[in-house]
Amino acid sequence: MTRSRGGARPVRATKWPAIAAVLLIGIAGCGGEPAPPVTSTTPPVFPSIIEPPLKTAYSATVQNVVDVRTVRLSDGEEVRVKGLAAPDACWADASTTFAKTMLLEKPVERTPDGEPVVSLRLADGTDYALLAVEMGMTRGENPDDRAMREAEESASAKRLGRWGPPCVAPSSAPPPAPTAPAPSTPAAPQPVTGCSVAYVVTHTWQGGFRTDVTLRNTGAAEIHGWTLRWTFAGGQTVSEMWNATQRQTGRDVAATAVPYNVAIPAGESVLMGFTASGSSTTPRAFTLNGHACSLA
Repeated sequence: MTRSRGGARPVRATKWPAIAAVLLIGIAGCGGEPAPPVTSTTPPVFPSIIEPPLKTAYSATVQNVVDVRTVRLSDGEEVRVKGLAAPDACWADASTTFAKTMLLEKPVERTPDGEPVVSLRLADGTDYALLAVEMGMTRGENPDDRAMREAEESASAKRLGRWGPPCVAPSSAPPPAPTAPAPSTPAAPQPVTGCSVAYVVTHTWQGGFRTDVTLRNTGAAEIHGWTLRWTFAGGQTVSEMWNATQRQTGRDVAATAVPYNVAIPAGESVLMGFTASGSSTTPRAFTLNGHACSLA
């Protein structure tokens, strides 16, 4: 405390200006309102926004084929293929052979349905169930499934698999007119008198393709036992074939009948197919048992 001259009243020193400045700074830094006091150091709890992962397909290998719609996978689980009806007795063995050709020891993508009924996709992305119906191996299980219904109608129209002999009797023809007995001579094997080939690439991907080949007997006599041959333009290699047995030497490919389609009646056809690596260029010529076929 100091005393002023002339006996004036003493002036007391004060700290109010400094305190006021601090309060003004605090108010300005908080947008005009004082900050609330901190009452707890516990971190805030926020609601969880992490969702469970979506189910996705996973790879497996087919270890065993029971029939066209029942397989055992590499994880030991036996599953039924979704969408396929039970095989007909008249075509059961042939359809099982088809399933073994397409699936046995092959990688597949299995949908995790959580049940012993699953969808299977081949390595090239083909839906196995749809392919089996397209090839006439069995019926579709659900009549309301449009894709399956169309595949079944296509197989039926072409008389493939269980829609052809022996499951379905061949078209009846009028009996021939009686003729005088011919001299007894051994019958000579009838050569192929006519054939056509429809070669259709149905799916392509980087470095490979899938093809359906329809072989039609356009001659006048049944073909019993057949081998279809063609030559690739270069670089293509067949990886797997269905409804025929493959053999390839360099660019030359031979597809031979399997036991269930060894006979092609006159006017009838068989459908085979394969996957291959390389470009999808269509071969220029085909021969059936040495007879040149036309391109359909």
